[in-house]
Order: sequence, then structure tokens, then C-alpha cells
Amino acid sequence: MAAESIDYLPLHIRVRSSRWFTIASVAIAVFTDTFLYGHAPHSQVILTAVAVGLSGAGNLVGSYHIRNRRTSLLLGLTVFIAGTAMIWAARHFAILSIGRLLQGLASAAVWVVGLALLADTVGRDEVPVAMGYVNVGFSGGTVLGPIAGGLLYSLGGFDAVMGLAVGLLCLDILLRILIIEKKDLPSFLSTAAVKGSLFDQEASSPLLRESVPSYTTCAERPAVCNGSGGEDNITSAVPEIALRILIQSRRLLVSLGCTLVQAITMTAFEVTLPLHLYETPGYTMLDTGLVFIPIMVPALLSPVIGHICTRLGNRPVVLTGYLVCGTMLILLRLHTSSDTVHDMGLHVALAFIGLAMCMVMTPVLSEVFAAVEDLEREKPGRFGAYGAFAQAYGLFELFYAAGSLLGPVLAGWLKTQFSWASMTLGLGALNLITIVVVLLL
Repeated sequence: MAAESIDYLPLHIRVRSSRWFTIASVAIAVFTDTFLYGHAPHSQVILTAVAVGLSGAGNLVGSYHIRNRRTSLLLGLTVFIAGTAMIWAARHFAILSIGRLLQGLASAAVWVVGLALLADTVGRDEVPVAMGYVNVGFSGGTVLGPIAGGLLYSLGGFDAVMGLAVGLLCLDILLRILIIEKKDLPSFLSTAAVKGSLFDQEASSPLLRESVPSYTTCAERPAVCNGSGGEDNITSAVPEIALRILIQSRRLLVSLGCTLVQAITMTAFEVTLPLHLYETPGYTMLDTGLVFIPIMVPALLSPVIGHICTRLGNRPVVLTGYLVCGTMLILLRLHTSSDTVHDMGLHVALAFIGLAMCMVMTPVLSEVFAAVEDLEREKPGRFGAYGAFAQAYGLFELFYAAGSLLGPVLAGWLKTQFSWASMTLGLGALNLITIVVVLLL
């Protein structure tokens, strides 16, 4: 009956409320965010990372008040456009800094609210694949941002780069306007009977449906009433503080630790790899810009990795990813020349590193969802009607921001004080040690 009710809706409503439209919209938002981050000059990278970190902390508080994911995404993207416009028009460093700060604040909002929207939309079995598509957007924006920005800058100057940025953000806002959340879909139906049947369909978020059951007496929900008070206490019960519960979850803490290591590895590479190639005789500026393509191409396999995670579980995929990434990073220390053998070895190693990063990021995003769901199943309704996805992904954003701060500093120090070989050895060892931590926990 529910499926038939949906079929009576106009085609454009069905498309706008579909899971795949939501997944695509969030993936494009993440792509735009990382793509624009890639346009930032190196002198502003630390400022941006600090802004993202501050905004991540702000989202941990603000996420308690998130009720409409679509509106929150629109607000975040509007702030992003405002920050981009300030950078475009900036003639003083203070205005430029404020623009970067606004971009950082909006960036965290896009990540936190976007991932929470996905968690609300898809079922548990679909989360790894959905996060795989998000990772495609993330990796694509990270790699294509510097390449496209450099190309446009050489052809049309700064205005061409900023024009592309504003255009992408406008496209993003259009997609956000078109999204129809599942909870808003009944308003598009004409009869009360159809409205009621809509919530029976399997496409609704299973976690929220199970975690907020309907109770009529204290006997049915003694955990809330505690045997004293009566039915009035049910409606006055206050949900537990989400952050306090989340940080006690070992599963979530492991995921956040993996997030930190992933961010350190990615940002360390972004800073030191171009510098290493610039210092190696035989490489041109074009070679330096194109070297990130082998890292990006394996990201297209992220949805496939999501399917594998659904079948085998997240843990074995993550462990394999760290093993491959750590090994390839250590082998990169052998790259000392631009001859054919060294160049081929470099690109093969980078391709494996890109694949390994996808094997880590995709299941880690899914693990954050699973950790919240486990906590909800232990005590249904503990996080209230809106769950704790936004808070959990706020923690994810905070740890990624911390890694984005540590990565360039750590890698720059190792390379400057020691060598390229020492830097790759240190990053490789960090990834291999993470395997032990994941196994022990």
C-alpha cells in the first residue's frame, strides 16, 4: 500500500525525495567543499584548518538544535557563498581572513548536516555504499581542486577561479532547495490515509522508527518513568546528553582515531609531495600538479568498497587499507629520481595509497553511523526523536580538523629537519601502528 501511495506522487516529487537524489546531493556538496578548499593558497591552509576546527566544535553544540537538515544545509552553503564573495572582493588581509573563517564554518556545517541527512535517509545496510559515494566526492574535490584552480588561474586569472567557485555553490544551493526529506513527504500527499501509510514503508529511517517507539503507560517504558510518576513523566522525560554517551563508545572512539590518522596522512601528503617533486630534478610544474591523479582515480571504487563492507564488515576492510597504505608510504622513500623506473614506481605507489585511503574512509564513515545505532539499540529513545547522528558526525569533523592541523606541521617538520625518506617512514609507521590499535580495541 505504501509503495502504491508513493507511485501516485508526481515524478519530480518522487525523484526529489528519493534516497539516490539525497545521496547525490550530499556527495556533490562534499565535492564542492573540498574542491574550493583546494583553491586556497598554501599561506592560508593553516588558517582554514583552524576555522574548520572551531566550526567543528561549534557544530557539536549547535547540532542539538538541528531539526531540519535541508534548511541547515542551505544556511551553511549561503554562508559559504558569503565567505567566497568576501575573498573575491578582498583587498585587505583582515577581510580575506574573515572570508576564510566563514568558509571554514560553512564547511563543517556541510559535512555534519549532510552526513546526518544521509544517516536519516538510508537504512543500515545501505550506509556503506552511500558513504562510498560521499568519498568519491571528497576525493574528487581534493584532487581536482588544485588542478582546476591552477589551470583556470593560468587561463583567466583570479576572477575565473572565483567565478567557478560561486557557480558550484549556486548549483549546490539549487540541489539543497530541491531535496525533500522523508519526514516532509506526507505534506505532498492529498489524503490522511495515504499520509499515514507513508511511514510504514521500508525506505524510512529504521533507526529513528525503532528508537522512538510509541508508549502509552509507564509499565511499557519503566526506564523513563522509574516507577514513580505516571504517564505525565513520559512526555517530560529529557533525553540523555548525547556527547557524554558518544565519547564512552569504544566503537566510535576507534572510528575517530582512524579519522585523525586519515586526515594527518592526507594533509601531510598534500603539503610535502609537491615540494618533493619540485626539489627532484626532471619534474615540471605540470608534473607536480598531475601527480595527485593516481590518488584520486581509485576513489571511483568507493561504492564498490561500500558493497564489500556490507558483505564482509567494516573492520577487515579498514585493516587491509592501513596495511596497504603503511607499506606503500614506506616504499615511497625509495623515490629519489625522475627516471622511468622511479616515476612508474611513484605512480603505482600513489594509486595503491589512494585505494587504501578509500578502504579506510568509506568504512569509517559507516562505523560512525553504526556506533550511534548500537547505542540507540542498547537504550531506545536515549537520544530523543532526532537521534545523535549530527553530534557523532560533529565529532568526526572535529577529529578530521585536528588531523588537518597536525598533518602539515608533522610532515613539514620531518621533511625539513630530516628528509623525504624520514617523512614517508613516519607516516607509514603511523598507519601500521593504527592496525595494532584497531586490533587491540
